[in-house]
Amino acid sequence: MFGVVTPTKSNLSKTDIEKYRAYYCGLCHELKRKYGKDGTSMLSYDMVFLSLLLTDLYNTEITGGFERCIAKPLKEHKFIISRYSAYSADMQMLLSYYSELDKVKDKDDERDERKLKTLSAHLKDLESAYPRQARALKEGLTLLDQEENNGEKDAVKMSYIFGSALSEVFNPIENDFFSPSLIALGSAIGRFSYLMDAFTDRKKDEKKGSYNPLIGVDGQIIESLLMNAATDASTAFESLALDDNLAILRNIIYSGIWKNYDKEKNDDR
Repeated sequence: MFGVVTPTKSNLSKTDIEKYRAYYCGLCHELKRKYGKDGTSMLSYDMVFLSLLLTDLYNTEITGGFERCIAKPLKEHKFIISRYSAYSADMQMLLSYYSELDKVKDKDDERDERKLKTLSAHLKDLESAYPRQARALKEGLTLLDQEENNGEKDAVKMSYIFGSALSEVFNPIENDFFSPSLIALGSAIGRFSYLMDAFTDRKKDEKKGSYNPLIGVDGQIIESLLMNAATDASTAFESLALDDNLAILRNIIYSGIWKNYDKEKNDDR
């Protein structure tokens, strides 16, 4: 249910594309620094968005530099980091643990089991450092799994459960002035991501006989559900005081998150 929160690069300036890549590389840099090669393999666009968002919102000092890596060994590339790059890296590891746990439950795959074992080694420290976020994820995703096993067909209900689980990840400082908006944004993005994932997987899941609450749901209804979640996300987003990364973040919120939907619709034609 991750990988939806990406930019539409064709609509970004060259400067903003370079900045986005620098934040992307910055998150990878922090994952490597904190968790080694196990961390870099967990990198996702969703937490790059979070790093861009929180660094801008809290006017956080940024640093960085140039480096080579396994992905780009021939030429040095720029990376940007802040305290929220480190926070986003930690959240990436927490999210990756529960994502792999879900995969292991769904299928017997030794690769997923090995990855889960690797992530488990970091779980205790992460739960200790971020008890609120870890609790929200654990309780929310456990409830989601229970409802799925019960065959719950209400996609809206399921999306709200996932959104609630993700909401505290977007809220690094408890009871902060921006907390209500960040929680609302995280919840809405979670709802949208859950629905988009179900939408793009519905045909495959129907063939396999796998659970998916959008199987058989009319396309216009699905679009309406996605639009409601996206509208809630944009409302929460626009209430935040952003400037430095605003163009990139708006690109993601208003365009990037819809790329998978547009691709799926075009494939249906």
